[in-house]
Formats: sequence, structure tokens, C-alpha cells
Amino acid sequence: MTDVVRFTEMGVHQGADFTMPGAEAHYPPDIELEPVHLDIALRIEIDKHSAEGIVTSTIRAARKGPTRIKLHAVDFIDVDVRDAANKPLSWSYDGKKISAEWKDEFAAGEERKLVVHYRVHKPVTGLFFSTPDKDYPKAGTWAATDHETERARHWLPCIDLPQVRPSLSFHLTARQDYTILANGGLVKEEEHEDGTKTAHWELKTGCPSYITCFALGDFTRCDDGEHKGKPIAYFSERKWKPEDLKRTFGRTGVMLDWMTAKLDDEYPFPKYFQFALPGIGGAMENISLVSWDDMLVLDETLAKEWTWQLDQINLHEMAHSWFGDHIVCRDYAHAWLKESWAVYMETCYLEDTKGAEERDYDFYSNLQGYISEADNSYVRPIATRKFDHSWSMYDRHLYPGGAVRLHMLRVELGDETFWAGVRDYVKTYGGKTVETDDFRKVMERHSGRSLVKWFDQWIEGKGYPKLKVSFSYDDKKKEGCFEIEQTQKDAKKGVGLFDFVTDIGWVIDGKLHTREVRIERDKHQFIVKMDKDPGQVRLDPKVRTVCSIEFNPGDDKLISQLTSAGDVVGRILAANELCKTGKRANIEAVRDAYRKEKFWGVRVRFAAALGEANSEAAVEALGELLGIEQDGMVAETLVRSAGKFREARIREALSNFLEKGPKLHRARAAAWTMLGAQRDDAPFEKLVERAKQETPLGFEQAGVFNALAETRKPEALQSLLDASRYGASPNDARHWAAYALGSYAKYADKGDRERAVERLTDLLRDSNGRVRRLAVMGLGAAGASEALRELEAYGRGLSEQEETGIRRTAAGIRKAAGAKPGGDSKQLDEFRDTVRKLNERIEKLEARLNGK
Repeated sequence: MTDVVRFTEMGVHQGADFTMPGAEAHYPPDIELEPVHLDIALRIEIDKHSAEGIVTSTIRAARKGPTRIKLHAVDFIDVDVRDAANKPLSWSYDGKKISAEWKDEFAAGEERKLVVHYRVHKPVTGLFFSTPDKDYPKAGTWAATDHETERARHWLPCIDLPQVRPSLSFHLTARQDYTILANGGLVKEEEHEDGTKTAHWELKTGCPSYITCFALGDFTRCDDGEHKGKPIAYFSERKWKPEDLKRTFGRTGVMLDWMTAKLDDEYPFPKYFQFALPGIGGAMENISLVSWDDMLVLDETLAKEWTWQLDQINLHEMAHSWFGDHIVCRDYAHAWLKESWAVYMETCYLEDTKGAEERDYDFYSNLQGYISEADNSYVRPIATRKFDHSWSMYDRHLYPGGAVRLHMLRVELGDETFWAGVRDYVKTYGGKTVETDDFRKVMERHSGRSLVKWFDQWIEGKGYPKLKVSFSYDDKKKEGCFEIEQTQKDAKKGVGLFDFVTDIGWVIDGKLHTREVRIERDKHQFIVKMDKDPGQVRLDPKVRTVCSIEFNPGDDKLISQLTSAGDVVGRILAANELCKTGKRANIEAVRDAYRKEKFWGVRVRFAAALGEANSEAAVEALGELLGIEQDGMVAETLVRSAGKFREARIREALSNFLEKGPKLHRARAAAWTMLGAQRDDAPFEKLVERAKQETPLGFEQAGVFNALAETRKPEALQSLLDASRYGASPNDARHWAAYALGSYAKYADKGDRERAVERLTDLLRDSNGRVRRLAVMGLGAAGASEALRELEAYGRGLSEQEETGIRRTAAGIRKAAGAKPGGDSKQLDEFRDTVRKLNERIEKLEARLNGK
């Protein structure tokens, strides 16, 4: 599964421990009787939000003797169970599992068929329905599944764990005018006299329950050719046109060509279809039928901002066709073998199609995403059995944290050895389940290296190296001295010292020199002969190491690195350090470098660094740059960085951006939000009026909802209450009104807070899943301890994995209960502004004194 722009879901652990008290280790279950094939025959009635039919499971015995099997099956109605051959069988159902027991023992290898007849009506998750109504007459008509990690059980009787991989037959019956899609290849469609048809899809390879999928409804279709005889096509609600789907997914065939060549392995499934529907949540690698949330579909405007990101997500899901679908993790303790690999294949695709700058920038971005979670929330092993629920594993450790480690392993082993091992791994374990040791042993066989320590340290261990670096030059001895200290050691967290290889680098007369060094102790000193004091000095100039680096060798060296480092990460690191100094000259150097910088990702990071520099010079720089930036891939970050400052010149720049700047959905949404963050100086009446105006794809309107919350004005409440009502706002924006209510409530007085929190608890019963999810997040943002009873009651009616998320949100609210924001928020804003201006005055005074 992809993390939707490094998924918002990844923020669920922010500021919390990885596990809650009482978390246990999870192990794969015994599978003495295994479903090896499912025949799924269902009649789906979209208008009734229901499905009814028969699932026949072919059960195979691993040994002689077993008689009992349990299938996950949550909230099924009218359940009946029998043996297809009428063998004596007893069964029971407790609302969560079907227990079936044959009178006679199985022989080893014997197969029997278990027939389950049932129906489901408005399942809480797993199978989703959409139909129009009087308030949303243009809503789509469809039904579709979405499962990761353990939600198939809400409509499909199965062993809902990844090690069980039955082949599949679907016989899905619905209206004749509907498109019916499922895993595998289409065998036939048969029309019936009652106006329905039955589509027969067949998947001959094994498929875990979490990537079992069907979708049917009134769809737009876009055919996009073939990959070696296997069809490629895209589907959506009717509101999208084929050209929108082509714009979004049209690079799929090229990616399949690249992926199969890179892995030296043919695409293992009969088609590559993708569908996009509202509220699905992210993107999901269902075998041969990838699902997307249609918030990611690109119109012509959004394409200017998100095509790069969409291609990464597309590539990510495609990589799962091998890492996750064809090679299946035995259990979720080893989920990094699919998610980390899918993220890393994104990096490799960028490298091969766009070059080293894109590769290095992606590595850096992934590293920062992982470090953010490790520093601000928790550290955990990349592979671990101890978690609250399998869904809890899907965090920034699993996605970018594992990906950067794979790159580190690749550099350490060398490309030839690494890719030979990976291709062998793919061929050896295709169609099988794997654990971490399986991958390690293949790489050991190809490298001749013992990698046990490497995996213990980087995959099974916690944390990462935090390196504090200094440099000095002895002109008499013509020697440079690098001092490197590991500072991450923390016995309480279980983080120790690391043993690894990296590089030191220095630039003399424009030439980069490097030397490989081993870091294994808490402190090291490396002395290098140098003809003269270098213009730049670096740690990890080859961008290969999972670490953070604290290194300020002085303004002159940093400015040289900022303007002339040959790698994108070097320029970014220099800008970060220069902005930390707060000095006007250094801030202006970053501004000037921004204007000259050609690589979009570096400009993104320059903008972010300027946004963290609480100085007048940064305000001036951001206001100026906001007036010239036209790149859709950069503008949103620049807008958000500028909007952190409550200054007249920033308000003017944001207003000019909205009036005269590039027409970009997300950047304009950010501009509205940051105008709201100007607090008392926000254009409040304009925001109130804009909140009533629908905008393409809902982005700008959502930005205005957030802007109203950011003003913290009591008058904003009514607009947000109005916008959050069912039918009052479009479905692609209304959920953001719910979240904005939570943001507003955090700072509201008692009476207004009560009204906001009451509405959020009401929205927990909303028919729109997006609204319910954002209402939960809003209650968390508000720290709504007064709504804990309602929140936890809501959670008890959800799936187990979703209830786990609710319990975590509730725990976070309890932890923060009684803790107010640090003083009056308005006074804090004014204090920060005063500090920035005083720092600027002090710097000017020092400059005058030094001039004397």
C-alpha cells in the first residue's frame, strides 16, 4: 500500500510510543487445514449496500488427523455451512469466526470443499458502497473492496492472514450495465433474463486475503494498450473522462517495461488494471487490480503539481506485483520485505529514468521522513513481532526507513552483486512466502559476506546513527582533521552504537576527494593530508548512509558548498546549516542560491529551511521568492514556509499569489490556509465568502476551511459548522471542514469548543467514510477529552484494526488532558515575532560595532 504523499495515516503515532501497554508479540498461526482455492459466488446489490451468496473453500490437509478449521467472518447474516460432498460436519458461528469440524479425520494431502452461504449488509469496512441521494445526486454508483491489512473478513469467509494464499474464482452477479472487475483474467460474462449478468474471473496463482479484490459499478474506462500481451486499463466514476485517467496512469506501460527488465522477471499476472474511487484511501496493490483513492486523479491543473508523486505511487504499487503479491511476507513482522522494497524501487526508477540527482533527492527525502518519526515519536526495529495490530506496522519506519537501508546495503555490496542477489531472490521465492532471513541468505550467497550483523543492526535493531562532526585544518602540517561522534546512544530506548562504513570528503580547487572510513566507536578522529585548507568538507558526500549529520564547518565553507556542491544533498545540507545561524548574510546567500537552483527538489528544501529561520531576512527572502516561483512541484512548500510568518509583506505576497500567481490547486489551497494563519490580519470576510464556493477537486475550498480554523476567530465557528453539514459542501471537501473544526476547537473558548466538539461527535455517524475519519482526527487535534466516551463507543463498532487506531487516538487525548497550549496562543505568536525582530536588530548592531 502507498502512503498517499507519505501518508497522512503515518501521523497516527505522532508523539506516542509505537505500542500501547500490553502489546504482545504476533506469530504466524498453525495451518493444518489450509484453504487452497476460493470460489466466490456473490450477488451484489449496490442500491441496498448488500451482498449475498456462497463461498466454497477447497481445504487441503498438511498432515493426517486434523478435523477443525476456523474462518474469519465478521458480522455475517443468515450463515449456513456444509460440506460440498455432504460429509458429516458440525459448525458454529460467533459473529467473528466460523468454526467447522468434520466427523472424520483428514488424510495427509486430502482436499474437501467447505460451502458457506451468507449475506452482508452495510459492512463496517472491507466492502464499500456508493449511491447517489438527494443531497449528493452526482455521487457514483459502485461497490468495491479494500482490505489491508485484516479487513477482508468483513465480507469474505477466509483465513485473513497473508501466509494463506488460495487461488480464486469469482462469479459476481450485478446489473448488466455495470462493469464488473476482479483479480485475475476474465473467463466470460453471462447475461440473465432478470437484467443482471454474472462475470467469471479466475486467478490461478495464490492470493492472500488482503489483496483479494473486486469492483463493480457504473465506470468510465480507459484502455491503454498491452504489456507483452497483457491488457492495461483504468477505471473510475463517470465524473472522470478517459483522458483524465490517461493523464494520471498513462506511464504504466513504460513502468512495466522498466520493472520487468530491472528484475529480469516477467510480470506474473494476466492483466494490469487500476481503478480510482472516492474514499478508498491511498492506493493498494491488489493482484492485477490496483485500487486508488480518486483524490489522486489528475486534472490538467493538478498534473502540474502531482504528476511526479503520482508516478511514484504508480511505480510503488507496481513493485508490489513482485514484492508482496508474487513474493508474499509470511506474516506482518516481515512487512518491510514488501513496503520497503516498493519504496526503494521508486528510488531506482528515478535513478534509471531521471538520473542521480533524482535518486539522491529521493534517498534524502525518505531519510528525513524516517528520521522525523524516529526523533519525534519512537524508534522500533524495521522488522518486529511486537505491535498492537498489523496495521500499526505501516509507518515511516516500514516505508522510507527500510528503503534507505536497502540503498545502504546496495552501496555496501556493489551494484553487480546486489542486483544479482535481488534477481535470484525474485526467481527463487516467486509464488512463495518469505521471511527476512530468506532475503539475507540469498544476499549472503551472492556476496560471500556474512550479513547477520548488518541485519541485526539495521533491520532487527532500533534507531540510527546521529553524527556530530567537526573539522580543523593545520596549515603547518598540511593536515585536515575530522572528528566524528556518535550521539544517539540511549539505553532506555534500546539504541546503541552502530558499526558502519561511510565517507569523508573535501574539495580543493574544485575537485572532490573522498576517503572511506569506518565508524564503530562513540568517537573517531581521522587525519588526512591536504595541500591547503579545503573549500568544502563533507561527511557522506556519496549519499549512502542512514544517519543524521550535525556539521557546521563555518560560513565560508558552507556557502561554497551551497553554491558549488556537485550533489543535491550537499547543497541542501549547506542551506539547512546556514539558515540555522539566522545571519542575514547567510539567509541572503540561500535566497540567491534558490534563484539560481535548477533542481526542483533543492528549491523545495531551500524554501523549507528559510521557513525555519526565524529572521527578518528570511521573511524578506520568502516574500520575494513567492513572487517569482512558477513550478507546481515547488510552490506549495514555498507558500507554507512563507505563511509561517505573520508579516505585512507575507500577507501581500500570499494575496498576490492568489490573484496573479500560477493556477495550482494545492498551492492555492495552502495560500488560503496561510492567509488564515495571519490571525487578526487575515481577510476574514473574504474567507467566509470563499468557504461557500465550490472549487475544482475541492482543494481550494478545503484550504479555506483550514484558513478559517487558523484565524482562531470565534466568528469562524458558524462557517465551519455550516460547511460540515451533510449536503452543504461537496464530498471532496466536506471532510476537511470536519478536521478544521478540530483545529479550531483546540484554541476556542469553552462555549465555542463545546459546539465544535459536539458537531465532531455527530460526524462520527456520518455516512461518508472520509468525514468519519477526519472527525476522529479532528477530535484528536482538539484534545477532546470530553468526547472520549463517544469516541470509544464509535470505535467499538469498527473493525479491530480501526478500533486500534481509535484507542490510540483516545490514549493520546488522555495523555494530553489538562495540558494547555503553552500560554495564550496570541501572546505566543506576538512573542515569536518580537524575538525575530530583536534578533535582526542585534545582528545589525553587531555589524556596526564590528565595522568600527
